Amino acid sequence: MKVKFAHQLRAIAALSVVIHHFWGIFFSPAVRAIIGVPAGFVPVKPVYAQHVMAPGQGGLLYGVFGVGVFFLISGFVIPISLRNISTGAFLVRRFFRIYPVYWFCLLISLSMYFICSAYWHTPLSDRTSLKYLLETLPLLHSVTGIASLDFVCWSLAVEVKFYVIFALIFLAGRNTHKVLALSIGFLTLCCAAAYLAHHDTNPESMLSLLTSDMKFITFMFLGCLFYYVLYDELTVAAALGYGAIIYVLFLTTTASYEGSIGGPLARNYTYGLVLFSACYVLRDRFRDNRALDFVADISFPLYLLHSTVGYVLMTILIDHRVSFTLAWVISLGLVLLVAFGVHRYVEIPVNTFGKKVSNLARRPHKPVQRDPLPLEGSP
Repeated sequence: MKVKFAHQLRAIAALSVVIHHFWGIFFSPAVRAIIGVPAGFVPVKPVYAQHVMAPGQGGLLYGVFGVGVFFLISGFVIPISLRNISTGAFLVRRFFRIYPVYWFCLLISLSMYFICSAYWHTPLSDRTSLKYLLETLPLLHSVTGIASLDFVCWSLAVEVKFYVIFALIFLAGRNTHKVLALSIGFLTLCCAAAYLAHHDTNPESMLSLLTSDMKFITFMFLGCLFYYVLYDELTVAAALGYGAIIYVLFLTTTASYEGSIGGPLARNYTYGLVLFSACYVLRDRFRDNRALDFVADISFPLYLLHSTVGYVLMTILIDHRVSFTLAWVISLGLVLLVAFGVHRYVEIPVNTFGKKVSNLARRPHKPVQRDPLPLEGSP
């Protein structure tokens, strides 16, 4: 019961991102052009979706908010994943948790490009080239300025960096205060690097690309504090102190890219932090919910597949005079079905295999009472 709130928040985060893409990004001519939809196709945006991309001053950006919640969940569960295993075993499990599912979903996304090109008789996007695919497979393409094929895996690249950084910090010292002191020291350096990158005359410089993800990683460290309080490794007062420092570093780092403190990203991530904090305080009140638990279970493949599958299917349905509302409902139903299949027949088996492989690197440890919920994961 203590961590059920985090699991169900996955569903909220995933659905927020889906709404942002289906009701907002879908109407971008640039996005439709990338997947191969001709410029003459201009869907009519319904009134209920008008606010998604332009919510007004201080309004909620669903996708930014959802990704922020995902990052907090990752920050919360990664220390749990490291709790009883070696750093090597942790990294092995992370590899099998992320890469096989990502690669499989990448093939599905690639197939959607071919389907869209064949249906509309348009040239294939350059994102379907072998060179492009090879560059995106390791999830390191963000440091070279290459965009994601599926529009969403940029956040996985952030996750991978966070896993490695936190694992190295954790390896340097498992004591809670030492881990947090090292984390704050590292994040301070990142903040300074972001400032320097912002004042670089070349926004595509290596320094700028390397530090661009640090605003997200800084935010993820806030999620770790909830873990330390939950497992009585940190008092609430100490966590608030550390949290204040990290939050200021997050705002400062983000300001280097948004131009001011309190920009759209900082604001919507803060909304996510407020929601996560409230759910943490009320965690004992969370109960089983079939709908939320189902979406949470399949949230990883759902996150990876909804954009390309949804965009292509929605354009084809609308071209056949299906209303936008019915088109996105049908598309969401299909995406949920495909995501469930990937979860059942790819994600679960490779995670099980990854745990078996990681046992070879497991260090001896005393048994510790663990929560039984399957929270080892990321968006």
